[in-house]
This record gives sequence, structure tokens and C-alpha cells, in this order.
Amino acid sequence: MTTMYEHVGGEAALRKFAEHFHESVLRDPLLKRLFEYGSSHHAENLTAFFVEMMGGPSRFSDELGGFEAIFRAHQGLRITDEQRDRFVELMLRAADEAGLPGDARFRQAFTRQVTRAAGFSTKVSHDAPDAYQAPYPPMGRWDW
Repeated sequence: MTTMYEHVGGEAALRKFAEHFHESVLRDPLLKRLFEYGSSHHAENLTAFFVEMMGGPSRFSDELGGFEAIFRAHQGLRITDEQRDRFVELMLRAADEAGLPGDARFRQAFTRQVTRAAGFSTKVSHDAPDAYQAPYPPMGRWDW
């Protein structure tokens, strides 16, 4: 079976998507403050995250910190439901702008997984600093 990673066209397609998304959140009044002081490598890290989640190489876990990095990046941000929903909206818009596949099977799976990930990030952003301790769980892979 084809992975989501293969279906979207690999890393180059996901990099284009991550760059579109990153640019959109920096322009968005509701989300800008959550991203403007973050890593200058956000689009690169986001690319690695999506590559791994969709079934490509595991660079995000192997080199960029995996689950712990996600926890640390969102810790203390206190993301609101409105911000979470806008995040999902901009992700889906970036997928369109970057030309990710528009077929129903992919879009349903992608929307489900992005919504789930945004919910996790929102929860983590409110958790106590010691809520997660090593050993951290491995990153899961998204499926259809």
C-alpha cells in the first residue's frame, strides 16, 4: 500500500506545504504570537515532522527530538480553542496552496490527523511542565 508520504509526492511537496503554512501563521493576527518568536527553522522542522508522520524517513525523531521536541515547543503556550481551529484551517489552506493531493481519501485522512495533532498540541500547551517525562513515547505514523 502506498504511504501518505508517497501519495503527496515526498519531501519536496511537504516542504512546499510547510513553507506555505509557516508564512500564513506569521501573517495571521490570531496565531502570529505563537510562532513569531519560535525557531527560525520552523518550516524545516515542520517538514521533517510531516515527512515522518506520513511514512517517510524518521529524521524528526532521530535528529530533532521527536515527541519531546513537540512537548517542549508547545509547553506553556496555553493555546485556545479558537487558535487550535485557526491552525487547522490554515493547515488545510496551505495544503491547497501547495498543491497537496485533493482526492477524498487523502484529504479525509489528512484532516483527521491534523485535527488530532492540533488537539494534542492544545492539550500539551496547558499541561504542567513535568507532565511528560523520559522515556518519551515514539512518534506514531499517520495512516489512511
